[in-house]
Amino acid sequence: MNVMLVLLATAAIVAIEWRSLMKRRQKRELLTFFLLCLLGTSLGIAEALQLGIPNPLDWITALYKPLSNLIYGSSA
Repeated sequence: MNVMLVLLATAAIVAIEWRSLMKRRQKRELLTFFLLCLLGTSLGIAEALQLGIPNPLDWITALYKPLSNLIYGSSA
């Protein structure tokens, strides 16, 4: 059911934006829109199916943790 809601929302967004971008003949913007829409739809479906999408903040924390430990002198 949740996957269907994601797909319906995507279809509605594409239906609204398609006309606007085609009317103005913005081919690059249309390609970018579809790529981002595909990425967002994929993430939405994965979230609806509870597949456990990694949090980008965890990656940033892991990247800067050694620097933080060096600056603040903490070993934890």
